[in-house]
Amino acid sequence: MNNNFDKLTKSLAQTAACRAALKQCGAGLARLALAGLLILPATASQVQLGPLIELSRPNAVGTCDDGVTLPGPWTLDDASEPYVAVNPVNPKNIVAAWIQGCFQDIVAAASFDGGRTWQQALVPFTVCSGGPFLGTGDPWLSFARNGDLYLISVSGPSFDYRGITISKSSDGGLHWGPAVLVHPLGDDYALGDKPSITADPRDARVVYAVWDVYDSIDASGQIYFSRTIDGGRTWEPGRSIYVPGASTDALDDTIVVLPNGTLVCLFEELTTDPITGDVAIAIALLRSTDHGQTWSGRIPLAQEFLVNALDPENGQTVTTDNQSFAVDPRNGNLYAVWPDARFNNFQFSSIAFAMSADGGLTWSEPIPINQTPRRLPAGNRQAILPAIAVAADGTIGVSYYDFRFNDGRPGFLADCWLVQCQPSRRQPATDPTNWGDEVRLTPRSFDMEQAMAPLFDYFVGDYEGLTAIGDDFVTAFGQVDRDGVTSIFFRRVER
Repeated sequence: MNNNFDKLTKSLAQTAACRAALKQCGAGLARLALAGLLILPATASQVQLGPLIELSRPNAVGTCDDGVTLPGPWTLDDASEPYVAVNPVNPKNIVAAWIQGCFQDIVAAASFDGGRTWQQALVPFTVCSGGPFLGTGDPWLSFARNGDLYLISVSGPSFDYRGITISKSSDGGLHWGPAVLVHPLGDDYALGDKPSITADPRDARVVYAVWDVYDSIDASGQIYFSRTIDGGRTWEPGRSIYVPGASTDALDDTIVVLPNGTLVCLFEELTTDPITGDVAIAIALLRSTDHGQTWSGRIPLAQEFLVNALDPENGQTVTTDNQSFAVDPRNGNLYAVWPDARFNNFQFSSIAFAMSADGGLTWSEPIPINQTPRRLPAGNRQAILPAIAVAADGTIGVSYYDFRFNDGRPGFLADCWLVQCQPSRRQPATDPTNWGDEVRLTPRSFDMEQAMAPLFDYFVGDYEGLTAIGDDFVTAFGQVDRDGVTSIFFRRVER
């Protein structure tokens, strides 16, 4: 769900970086005959790019409309907020999921040949895709070690009344089981939001889910947790594992699993001054050494200094605020990225990176890692929406958007990029000079002003998809296509 939508729904007094929600409609399997994987040279050394493959068109549900509406320009064909996962049993099996329409439906696409061809599949959360609800958003995927695939989402009869749902696929994303409600439907006093799901890499029976629950009475948001220990047949009742206090909202929760089995739940925390309305943003974490039965207290990671991304032509906001986390399964190093304005006198956001080598107990000082040229107007140097992943050889990849090719002509030109780092003892990931080998994922710039804009924020997603297959990175991200439709694209970066 779009962070701008959610934060606006939660508290108009919080921050201009509100959250946004999106969805999609579905109706049965629709096969996509997509182009073969043509290898094109990239700008980075020893890197080749596969073709840019459009996943979300044709629209899997056609003209079916679940009936949920939000203000601002969008259509049923618009798609956003993708996530992507790779099957550990069969690395050629890649699955992406996204929101079709605006808080309408969740559609998945599965490939069994490493991303050459794809098949669309409907996830039965909403009426148009065979489920019970009218709205859904915030898809998140995780494969268990035996190849079972889990998808978690926000779902409900309306945008303002929703719970948390999970569906399971046992055939690599082609078919999905019925929606399981792990958090009951609630309104502004118990609003389930922004879930994520993580399968335990050591035990196929164990899967963890976290989400936030907002209470508009005291403007606070708690972190809730559930798990299955029987492969999704049953889920433990959701329970609060962190209560930040009045006027503080904990959200955007993600669990990663360290090699020793320790769970680390990373999240964002917004604290609103009740007098001035000013919002302080922090990134923090909890730890569990017993598979989620008990949790530590709050451990700080960093302060976040957020400046909304703005179109320099008209001042309209682009959805900006997100964090992304990853773990290196070889050594347990934890990595975090987020948009931050501390590096340029708080004029605009760059992409901040920090790491922990002790399981999240302590963290390095944030550094900027995006490669946006410095000799540009401030409006064109904005960098937003990072996603992070770790390849098998330990290389770190971070995707993000910037506006370096924007010019004086009408429109707001945007591109998606992948920057890489190969950490070593001599050159750790905390050294800004060790970040480079940048790859342009968009073959040409797209006009952000043509993107869908629910609640009048330009929107391609609250987050984008990035993961690894061996030493390769695979991406799923949003951009405006040649028909002016906000769409989901896949691209593989071969190393």
